[in-house]
Order: sequence, then C-alpha cells, then structure tokens
Amino acid sequence: MKQLKFYSILLCALLLFPLLSSCATERFDLLYEVEHNGITYCARGTDDRVKQIVVKEDDKAVWSKRVRTDRKMEKIDETYGLSVQDLDFDGYDDVLIAIETEGECITYACYIRDGKKMQYTLRKELSDFCNIKADSDLRAIFAFEQITEARDDNAYLHTDKVTKYVWQNGELVPERYAAIHYYSGGEQKPYCYAVAEYDEDLGRFADSSDKWLTEKEYQDTDWSFFYYFK
Repeated sequence: MKQLKFYSILLCALLLFPLLSSCATERFDLLYEVEHNGITYCARGTDDRVKQIVVKEDDKAVWSKRVRTDRKMEKIDETYGLSVQDLDFDGYDDVLIAIETEGECITYACYIRDGKKMQYTLRKELSDFCNIKADSDLRAIFAFEQITEARDDNAYLHTDKVTKYVWQNGELVPERYAAIHYYSGGEQKPYCYAVAEYDEDLGRFADSSDKWLTEKEYQDTDWSFFYYFK
C-alpha cells in the first residue's frame, strides 16, 4: 500500500509539473519581447527591473532563467537590456540581458545556445565584458570600456579602450586593443592613439604603438570607427 501511495503521489507530481512550470513562466509582467528567426525572446519582471528571461518557440516556453539585475538598471533603448546576438558564430542566436550599468559601461549576462538544442548556458568570460558586441563579418567579439585615473595637479588621464576577442578551440582569447588617452584638468590636453597586439608567448599585450595628436588633429579625426557602441 505504501508503495502504491508513493507512485500515486509521483504520478500527480508529474501531471502537475507542466502546469506549475507554465505558471512560473508567467509569474512576472512582460516588459519587452522580440522575435528573431522564428524564436521569441521575452524580458519579464516588475516595474522596470527584469527578473526573468523566457525563450518561446511556437508560442510555447522552451527555456527560462531567473536573473538578478542591479536596482539602478533602467530600461535601455526601450529593450530593457535584452538583446539577441550570435556570440560564438555557430549560426544559432544567443541571449544577452543587461545586468549592471556604471557610467558608459553596461555588463550583460550572456547565455550561449547549445547548438540545435533549446538550452542556454551562461558564459562567465563574456559576462565580465563591458558593452559587448558581436561582429559576424569579422567573427570577433568587441568590448568597450572607459577608464579614468587621477594625476597630479587635479589632472585626470582618461582612456577609451576597445578590445577585440576571437574564438580559438572554444575559448575566447584577446587579439588586439586600441585606445585613446587624453588628459583633462589642465591647460594642455595631449591625445594619444595606441594600438597593441596580444602576445601569446608572453601571455599579455605587447608594448603599444602610440601616435600623439594635437588637439586639432584629434578634433579633425573621424573616430566613429573606434566608438563601436556610439
């Protein structure tokens, strides 16, 4: 009898599980959704804070994930920080959700799709990047960051930096960075444009090639190629 009772409870649990899963998927308000290649991606939460991402196929939830976003996070470009990109260039879309913002830097939780399977795995190395962007033509990942360092006499050294990463044997490795350095707080504002290649033997970036610019040269240069995220 005890065994029969156990199997009855187990059967009820199995029958109720799809219903409970469906209810869990719908427990938050729909904040934003986008359809891409026949798949619908949803950002769900309360107020302006995303707490769950849901992936649907044929209007049926096939994958969902609870996420923890910073309380300071506000909706970004009306998308609430949800975007779809092929981050590993395997032909399948991956999911990104903005987690934290600080100044011009936005960090994302990046979930990579497992090939044909409708399952997604968090890739921590991608989630550590700032303002991540995939370029399918170059098959590269770009990350942008801004750094400010205090100097003497109330002067500050500002750096805008873009780093290019490529996939090698399933791992993401740096290839090159470009940076613009400039000072503020003083009468002079020297500008330096620097480029460095990653040295695999050294395990770090080699010494950069620097080009110093006058303020006029800086102002006359079209930097749109550099500010990938602007």
